[in-house]
Amino acid sequence: MRRSAIPLIKNGHPWRAMAWPVLKWATVIGVLLGFGAGTLSMLSGNIISINGTAISGWYGVWSLTLALGIAGFLFGLIGALLVRAVGIAAEK
Repeated sequence: MRRSAIPLIKNGHPWRAMAWPVLKWATVIGVLLGFGAGTLSMLSGNIISINGTAISGWYGVWSLTLALGIAGFLFGLIGALLVRAVGIAAEK
């Protein structure tokens, strides 16, 4: 009889517990990157362009922050689902 591979974690709890921090930190990093990039763009005198529409000032900063925050949330959601799937697979 063939011996199966030894699982790294015998129960899936550590993987499932890691799903929420992955989602949270991906969203926070997206918001911070958006705010940092928007602020530096505004301070250097550039105009943020979204779909050909020029957005300047703090409105541009917050638009970019929102856009990258949503992107970070979606990235974190995919990562959390993958981590949760590994946790469920580790239990079986």
